[in-house]
Amino acid sequence: MKSSKTEREIRTFTVTKSYACDMMSGQRRRMWAFRALVVFALVLLSWPLPARAQGSDSAIYFFFDETGFGIDQPEFADFFGRRGQVKTFGYPTSRTFQLLGLPTQFFQRIVLQLGPDGEVRPLNLLEPGLLPYTGINGSTFPGPDDRLAEAAPSPEQPNYAAAIVQFVRQTAPDSFEGQPVKFFSTFVGTVSERDAFPSGGDGSLLPLINLEIWGVPISAPARDPNNGDFIYQRFQRGIMHYDASCRCTQGLLLAEYFKALVTGVNLPPDLEQQARGSAFFRQLSMDDPNGVRVPSQLPATDLRQAFARQVAPTALAPLPGSAVAPPETAPTRTRMRMDAHLSESLDALESAEQLAPLNAILESATELSFGELPARARARYTRIERPGAGGPTREIVVSSRLRGLDPKALATVIAHEAKHLEDDLAGADARTAESCFQFETRAFAAQSAVWGGFYGPGGKMPPETELDEELNFWLAVSRRDPAELDRRVRELYARECTIGRAA
Repeated sequence: MKSSKTEREIRTFTVTKSYACDMMSGQRRRMWAFRALVVFALVLLSWPLPARAQGSDSAIYFFFDETGFGIDQPEFADFFGRRGQVKTFGYPTSRTFQLLGLPTQFFQRIVLQLGPDGEVRPLNLLEPGLLPYTGINGSTFPGPDDRLAEAAPSPEQPNYAAAIVQFVRQTAPDSFEGQPVKFFSTFVGTVSERDAFPSGGDGSLLPLINLEIWGVPISAPARDPNNGDFIYQRFQRGIMHYDASCRCTQGLLLAEYFKALVTGVNLPPDLEQQARGSAFFRQLSMDDPNGVRVPSQLPATDLRQAFARQVAPTALAPLPGSAVAPPETAPTRTRMRMDAHLSESLDALESAEQLAPLNAILESATELSFGELPARARARYTRIERPGAGGPTREIVVSSRLRGLDPKALATVIAHEAKHLEDDLAGADARTAESCFQFETRAFAAQSAVWGGFYGPGGKMPPETELDEELNFWLAVSRRDPAELDRRVRELYARECTIGRAA
């Protein structure tokens, strides 16, 4: 197995090949000028299924309790290990299985396939035949722009790496209509040099490696017509999402929608309506051969064990080849004053790259603990001024009633209070009723961004506790309409934000 690639090798497959995109139709389609998709369908679809279609549980290189899936294909483990792991891919949401004759694995953001040449390719999920839609789960995304195809550099031209970075810089801005969308910064920061070359390597290849993950921009940025706080930009393999309420940018969990399309589980109604003619539509059927409802539409595909959770291994297999994970650094929480029972929650924030709340807690020496709070309170941030103490004491107290619940739910509650901490550190004044309402609105928006990052735009399904239901509710409100979020916050905090405060 190759542990690294030359620039020529990377540029060849970065934007040129996506195995499954053209497998669903025998008709020729217009191809983007910057890609020459290799069509393996005519050969691959006639191959018989291998005797072992699913990944083996006997050699699992990574395993995630969060979803109950591991990575058992050595090439996928190598690629995952060198491309940012969870912060880039999200968690795995399937086993390795055969899709159109190729080993395939779903993650929350990305779908990987292993080609006949032994190379791993992320699917161009937004291509025709996969997820070409512009409206999913109530959100409206920009469609592809042919003009960008015509302007994009060719992989064959000299200095392609520099040219493609400049193209992305020009078409994926960091500022749009006065908002710090950070689309270019998100692109170039997806895979770090430490991710890609844990033992050292050629850092000049990073732009092409990040191009592997995103592809090139295929739309200009655009606001969601139903929610002006949301700004999207479409790339070949993903959609960047900026949320003005928390000033945060992240990739949508597109592969979750693709999985919903295949399985029919948690399939948004608007996607179901648009995708009824898709060859992938509700294909999972355990009553049919190979678990495929209409095999003629998905030849050489085996879904029987694709989405069956795996048994956690007693030990992980050594990483394949020379793919050595970066040396582990001590979790951020080890430098905090905190109740040990909140460790998993803080680790969840760190794993999800939710660094703003962690940095605020760490830099301000805020203490985290469980404690008794009023019945309506989930958690509380407090700053206490003590004369002669040399500075204020800050603490976030989580209600003792929440002890033992989903660590991600507790992490989301902490993120809410940490937003208050961030505002406090920035000098914001919450002494008036209006500023109090604004404090809470920003905190609920930040909370919703974290919860959606953990469980997707629909929240945790099915919810297991009253807290899960509450977090799902606020996520839905936040995504639906910022004005509704503001109104509901004012209703909820009408008493707390008005008594004893200036108008």
